[in-house]
Amino acid sequence: MWKYANGEEVPAERFLTEVETIVLETILARLSKEVGGKGGASLAGLDSASRFYILWRYTYGAAELDSGEAIIFANGTHVELDGQHSLTGGNHALVEKKKSKYRLRDFNDRGEGEKLGLPSEDGQSAPLVDTLHRTLWLMEKHPRELAKFLREAQPNREALRLVAQALAGPALKGGELGDVSPTAELSALGKLTANWQSVIEDAAQTTGEKEERKKGQTQLKV
Repeated sequence: MWKYANGEEVPAERFLTEVETIVLETILARLSKEVGGKGGASLAGLDSASRFYILWRYTYGAAELDSGEAIIFANGTHVELDGQHSLTGGNHALVEKKKSKYRLRDFNDRGEGEKLGLPSEDGQSAPLVDTLHRTLWLMEKHPRELAKFLREAQPNREALRLVAQALAGPALKGGELGDVSPTAELSALGKLTANWQSVIEDAAQTTGEKEERKKGQTQLKV
């Protein structure tokens, strides 16, 4: 029986949550090291929904989970699975619930939402996984609209790259679990990461960044 420092017994559910949290944080640390962030960006610093998505893909791939296992996993990642503002709530939910089963929804399931990945009306940034899913969907379906979306979303591009790399990288698509992301999403992620500069960096540049780039090019020519 596990106890707190004051001698009080730790409830079994709380103990399982704490163990799950430690395991998942260890996985994030491993992935962060493998994808290598720049400028202080790391997977550990992501929003909870994005962390949840990466960790589910790593741990379970595209598999459905029974409610008991899904709830323990969600508690370990500090997210709410059920309720109005939970991961299963809203028109573009990150998780789908059918009876006692839960499954992740990929970019094909969610990406059509025009407001997905954009800041909320009060200016709060969207989860990076939402921005990534909308990016992948536009890249595949309506590439001409991608630059406009990225300028409106204004994501942290380095953090977004880390999420894409983590979901597309060898740690997820290889190793013990084989093909972890759904085939269509894994394929789209591979295309995105291979063409990151042209698809994301060039398209998302602000006017100020473009001016700075022009100045730099002019100075080099001189």
